[in-house]
Amino acid sequence: MKKKLALIFADIFLMVLSYLGAFVLRFEFEEALDYAHFIYTSLPIIIIVTVPIFIRMGMYRAVWRYASIDSLITTIKAVTFSIIISVVLIFFLQTYRIPRSIFIIYWFLFLVGTGGIRFSPRIFRHYYTLKSKEGRRVLIYGAGTAGQMIAKEMRYEPLLGYTPICFVDDDPAKIGKRLHDLPIYSGTTKLDEIIKENDIEDVLIAVPSTSGDKVRKIIEGCKASRVKFKTLPSLSDIVDGKVSVTQIREIEVEDLLRRAPKDLDQTQIMSFINGKSVMITGAGGTIGSELSRQVVRYSPSIEMLVDNNEYGLYRIDYELYGNHPGVMFHSIMESITKPMKIEDYLRRTKTDIIFHSAAYKHVPLVELNPCEAIINNILGTIKVAKLADKHKVKKVVLISTDKAVRPTNVMGTTKRVCELYIQNFNSMSDTEFVAVRFGNVLDSSGSVIPMFKQQITNGGPVTVTHPEVTRYFMLIPEAVQLVMQAASVGKGGEILILDMGKPVKIVDMAGDMIRMMGFTPEEVKIEYTGLRQGEKLFEELLINETDKKTKYESITVAGITDVNWEEFESDIDELIHFAYEKNVEASIRMLKKLVPEFNPKNELYKTVLEKGARGLRGGGAEE
Repeated sequence: MKKKLALIFADIFLMVLSYLGAFVLRFEFEEALDYAHFIYTSLPIIIIVTVPIFIRMGMYRAVWRYASIDSLITTIKAVTFSIIISVVLIFFLQTYRIPRSIFIIYWFLFLVGTGGIRFSPRIFRHYYTLKSKEGRRVLIYGAGTAGQMIAKEMRYEPLLGYTPICFVDDDPAKIGKRLHDLPIYSGTTKLDEIIKENDIEDVLIAVPSTSGDKVRKIIEGCKASRVKFKTLPSLSDIVDGKVSVTQIREIEVEDLLRRAPKDLDQTQIMSFINGKSVMITGAGGTIGSELSRQVVRYSPSIEMLVDNNEYGLYRIDYELYGNHPGVMFHSIMESITKPMKIEDYLRRTKTDIIFHSAAYKHVPLVELNPCEAIINNILGTIKVAKLADKHKVKKVVLISTDKAVRPTNVMGTTKRVCELYIQNFNSMSDTEFVAVRFGNVLDSSGSVIPMFKQQITNGGPVTVTHPEVTRYFMLIPEAVQLVMQAASVGKGGEILILDMGKPVKIVDMAGDMIRMMGFTPEEVKIEYTGLRQGEKLFEELLINETDKKTKYESITVAGITDVNWEEFESDIDELIHFAYEKNVEASIRMLKKLVPEFNPKNELYKTVLEKGARGLRGGGAEE
């Protein structure tokens, strides 16, 4: 209230000063004194008219330290309306005849005065506070809507800790111009030179819709500079279309691989899931939990979440339960190798779709524990398949891996056996069985990304197995969306392969992460440790060339591999028997028989296979 009264008295003082000034400017001082009586009688009218109009138009309610263009327009309107009404009343009540230019001069002087008082806090903040509290010097890549909003907020909110220095943009029409008084440089110019000339500390990529390829090029363009990279959420994550400094985040590896599936068909997925009863095994894992999240968006009638990991199942159950009132949830804590509760649910609930993602997947751990992986991955899949057949489930979707192609490790070989089993079992069942094969999902449990982050934070070295090792990578949401779409088009017996894009060199990914976290390769070294047991330099997605396209460019169908079912099933029974007996050698030899292309990189297993069939039905593993 005190501030409001002070501003009213300041305005009254300005009215008096501006009105007298108008007469002095229009006439000489002595001549102006001739109009003293007119001034004394007309000035009260101006004051009585102006103050209520200012109050009515909110001139005493605004927070002027944040004055904007709208505030300036309001000020002009308030001053203009008050003078027009004052002039009408003055000429109606007074008999003096004076030049009308007096009121034009008064309008100008009073507008400058009122505007000066109100905009001075912002001017002070801009020219004093902004300079006295300079934050991290930021280059903003992208002079579009998002970039200009961020720059404006940074400039006028110095306490946020950022000082925008310049823009970089690829649009030739913007190059050389200025935005918010900041220069706009060309994106084709060497970024390192711009960073060095302007002492840049942070590079903010303010193009929410940019691709992963573009992000990589920007980082590569700054490879000689020690800067930190930041970015904004994707457009789909910006709910109201406005970006803010509070949304700035550290750039992640996900941003380097960001891409939208070219032919994602939401309508196809909706028709596949909507109103159906869906079971997801491994629901607490990386793929299973994302499947659980995305399946529920398409409004199934029932969603059954299966996992023997208590904490993983609890997390996804807690996340989903209660937030989707139209869906009935059942959380089943049980191993797929002893699926008594699962069978009970299948018997009581008409189930349409099973997504089978439960598996042991970490290659080095599975190499050390092959028998456990055989039981979990192969026996678990067989149990699920037979239960689905028994209880007339419409479709079973096996989540497979590129490591099943010409496998060099036990994990990939067990998944290949699962593929062969469901492909051939499909012809004997009314249930449709399909497998969906794809590569690594980024930042899943056990991935190299968290390890790289920790190593960089510790100052290095970053350990990479081999300079030439490559992997296919996919973002988890993208992979799951395509899994659902692929499953919807599969008719049974197919192995559906997802388009993984281009394979990524692990050493390049490590280098990108080092630069993203504000270091140079000279500061954080990369060391090579050699391939681990069971690893190979590159992964493949196809076993032979008999694949065919689907109506979606992102999905390919692999050729079917027929087996002698009786012999195949008998061999699997023996394999499971050896696995339960912990007979590693016999298990490895049987895996080789089931998957002839199995070529282990593990020296121990190589030795086992070189010994041939000796001891195939013997006791424990030889040392």
